[in-house]
Amino acid sequence: MGDPRIVSAIRCATYDKEEVINAVRKAAESLGGIESYISRGSRVLVKPNLLQGLSPDRCVTTHPAVVGAVCTLLGELGCKVVIADSPGGGIRYTQANLRSLYHAAGYDIIAEDTGAELNYDTSFYDHFFPEGRYAKRFPVISPVKDCDHILVVSKAKTHLWTLFSGGAKNLFGVIPGLEKPIHHARFRDPLHFGGMILDLNEALMPSLQIMDGIIAMEGDGPSSGTPRPLGLILASPDWTAIDSIACRMIGIPPLDVPTIKAAIDRGDIRSYQTDILLTGDASDFQVTRGFRLPSTYRGEGKGVQKNLLLSTLHNLGRLYTYYPVLNRSRCEQCGRCAMICPVKAISFHSKIPEINRKTCIRCYCCHEICPAGAIQLKPGLARWIIPKVTGLIMNGNDGEE
Repeated sequence: MGDPRIVSAIRCATYDKEEVINAVRKAAESLGGIESYISRGSRVLVKPNLLQGLSPDRCVTTHPAVVGAVCTLLGELGCKVVIADSPGGGIRYTQANLRSLYHAAGYDIIAEDTGAELNYDTSFYDHFFPEGRYAKRFPVISPVKDCDHILVVSKAKTHLWTLFSGGAKNLFGVIPGLEKPIHHARFRDPLHFGGMILDLNEALMPSLQIMDGIIAMEGDGPSSGTPRPLGLILASPDWTAIDSIACRMIGIPPLDVPTIKAAIDRGDIRSYQTDILLTGDASDFQVTRGFRLPSTYRGEGKGVQKNLLLSTLHNLGRLYTYYPVLNRSRCEQCGRCAMICPVKAISFHSKIPEINRKTCIRCYCCHEICPAGAIQLKPGLARWIIPKVTGLIMNGNDGEE
């Protein structure tokens, strides 16, 4: 394990424009300066937490003052800044919806004030990542492909499914439209989902993390919790380190957060995060007492239980996603599919592999590794029905509403 992962914590009590700019600047300077991570004159994708595009006072989205502060600092470096995200909550990824959500979140004003560009390109592409442990291909919104750096500007929130939503989870927003519930269906176990999120971060490698912890969300996040003042701006080049520190500050056991647990299992950080260096004027933080955790949380070491909404999301997505099937005539009986399967969903009987669809998480590693092309992907019935019912175009571009 190399040098300690560094996280900066700066006190910031309000969303006053100048106070937030100063806090974000201090947070970056505590890490060596924003230019240590972002090249001058480069094209930077600023990735906020847009979700449902609600009013900033709801504490669901990254506050526009924080997004604006980041855009201001990048502008000082002569960067071309693009603000981009794909909304969640079953909202179609269209130009009309983006326009409405940007306005509700206050990002249109920020773009006008700072000269940043709001993304309205609703196309996406396949980002291949052969090194992924759970996912080797991600559908990703097109602005990612065109940028030199990704700067994640997350919101510190509790989460009904992942317990905490911060830097690592925020990047899930680059997966567009109905592809989000597909990924929930493929990775229904929290640790598998956390592993997939780590694969996504490793595939796209964000250059810097800024977290809006001025007012965090407690309770049943990411959208139904309540605001809770925390008074902090956090910064780090490391998505796991910033989440670990944020969790410790609000009393969430980091080991219960799937992305952090997955990072520890991979050897990326130590079990008790002793390799994370905290700097800045809030490095002597005290744990925020009484921070309310999600109602799905069963206690330290027990993780979260599914609620009805999440179970429905998983089931619908499972009907929609592709599943692997074996073409027996092509199978060479090499056994590679069984060896690579992360959940042991493939077994051999009479030297022919059998795929347990109930255990299968749709990671498609077997499809990727098969040298004979014997494992093929078959679309679920809903993949044909949903587009016809909703009028969606599923060829990589939802079009404009």
